[in-house]
Amino acid sequence: MEDILYLIHSSDKELNINEIKELKPSKIENADDQYPGVYFTLVTKKNIRKEPLYSYKNILIFSKKLLEQKNYHINFRDYNGWINEINTYFSWELDKAVQRINNNDNTIGNEVVFHDSISMEYLCLYIKSGSNKVLPYTIDNKDVPAPDMSKIPFYCVPYEDNYTGIDKLNRSSREFYIKMAKMCLIEQPEEKTTDEIIELIKINMNKYYKNRDLLNLNEIIKTI
Repeated sequence: MEDILYLIHSSDKELNINEIKELKPSKIENADDQYPGVYFTLVTKKNIRKEPLYSYKNILIFSKKLLEQKNYHINFRDYNGWINEINTYFSWELDKAVQRINNNDNTIGNEVVFHDSISMEYLCLYIKSGSNKVLPYTIDNKDVPAPDMSKIPFYCVPYEDNYTGIDKLNRSSREFYIKMAKMCLIEQPEEKTTDEIIELIKINMNKYYKNRDLLNLNEIIKTI
């Protein structure tokens, strides 16, 4: 956490900061277009001047305290938020993600995807029509709330094959999907093909999105 400065949410939309109470995730029904989350860029002491941002029109700087929560994942490079074995880092792999982001020149830009709404109480600074050049090296985190440790992550979104951008990554391994299947309560995944696993996760995705406490998160934590 020491190398991390803050999180940035950027947008081309006109914003009235005083009226916005929270940033809401995209809908689970649209998971085939992008992961249903709230998107940020991770800014560190080393990437602050070079990390690509989605937009310069509105830059919202949020406290890094949010990263103490568990309900997010980090993609080394923008991938519509979808989970991929070589691109995605989970909350317990934060240090690994930061190290990789710091050590590489990533021209596409990283993304931190939160799985639930983010309160504007975590907003530290709003910059209108800014750029990397105006990003501050320090941010006051003292007045933001404590992180919400009750939030449960949701990783049962197997849509990486839908990516149509540049430099498409190879599909995650069968072993990875077996781990995901066990987490998402798919029975006997070793006896199923990867495509069968993906379809079964999709079928149950909406149900478990609303009932995350039923998922076997320990399965994926202990095996990744």
